[in-house]
Amino acid sequence: MPSGIIKSYLFDISSLDESSFEKLLKEVKEYRRNKISKLALKESKYLSLGIELLLKKACEDFGIDYLNEEIVFNEHGKPALKNSTLEFNSAHSGKYALLIISDVACGCDIELVRDYKEKVAERFFTEGEKKYLELSPNKEELFYRLWTLKESYVKCIGKGLAQPINSFELVADDNNIIIKGLDSYQFFEFEHDGYRISFCLNIKSKEKEKYKHNTSLISL
Repeated sequence: MPSGIIKSYLFDISSLDESSFEKLLKEVKEYRRNKISKLALKESKYLSLGIELLLKKACEDFGIDYLNEEIVFNEHGKPALKNSTLEFNSAHSGKYALLIISDVACGCDIELVRDYKEKVAERFFTEGEKKYLELSPNKEELFYRLWTLKESYVKCIGKGLAQPINSFELVADDNNIIIKGLDSYQFFEFEHDGYRISFCLNIKSKEKEKYKHNTSLISL
């Protein structure tokens, strides 16, 4: 399998109704149906189903037997395909479910851009990041940009909330944002329908172009 594999998918849950939800629920794996049954809110159920439908589609695209492929989890809850070298990650916000699949470790995050959360920034961002925000003419946009980038990194390394997001610092590099002191993790960013979307991949800088040209959002 050639390197440079990266594909990402979006699912808009506003396309679902009760009838289509029940129909599509029968197409996903039992572990996901069990998880969905424990959720109280309809929106949460739809988003959880959306993520699994995206995983099903990704498996189909890469020749993975979705129904017979086992999903395993690391100690921090990051999922993986047991019998495939490909890695995936998922996230959701508002009306969108998001999934990324790649041949390298990857993480993703999506957030609907809303009000600037100053108290959150004060608690979770580094001093350098807070100064960066203070100088920005669009604090709302930059806050969600930084937040999704940070989330995508901790999910990429497989630690999630076990890795404090103020334990590393994001810095500006021309028009890009990078992780201070780390060049083996690369970000890809999107704006879509009022949302910020970020991917983080464990790749060397010199290989970034190999992945960049294959990066696009596929809406289902």
